[in-house]
Amino acid sequence: MPGPPIPASFESLGRRPFSFYPPIVNVEHNEWILRHASWTDFQVINTKTKTELCVPRRFVGEGALVEEPVMIVGLVKELEYREGAVLPHVRRVIEMPRAVNASAPARRNELMAGVPPRIAPVVGIRIENEPKSRLWRVLVAAVAAAVLVCVAVVILVQSVVVPNKHSVSKKR
Repeated sequence: MPGPPIPASFESLGRRPFSFYPPIVNVEHNEWILRHASWTDFQVINTKTKTELCVPRRFVGEGALVEEPVMIVGLVKELEYREGAVLPHVRRVIEMPRAVNASAPARRNELMAGVPPRIAPVVGIRIENEPKSRLWRVLVAAVAAAVLVCVAVVILVQSVVVPNKHSVSKKR
């Protein structure tokens, strides 16, 4: 079933200029003239660039009561002019993670008002390794020292004892 009839404020626009709020993204000049209105869309012409657009009726809201300096027509969603069509604009936002010890302002207000606490939101936190105990560090240091002592003994034995054992001695 088609939408409700066009409000009287849009029928009365005639050839008077108006602006969309919020303005259509990727259109530099936000001043339009209504060309044709139907049950499904509005055909509008940009007064500066003479660009014609079809704005779907479901995205058009109410008109402003104040008409000076130009009438303002509200949009239900922020629209974007892309590839010759008017589409809903999608903002790509990367949400920053909250600090571990920071709490939301609304949560602070609830705590001050005496509202009983509720389940905390799940926040992805990387769990770091537990610090090693002192006993573990001493044990690792002792094993490392023992390996170094063994390597030193092997080098000493090879350089002092073994060469004398296999050396050829001249008899006099």
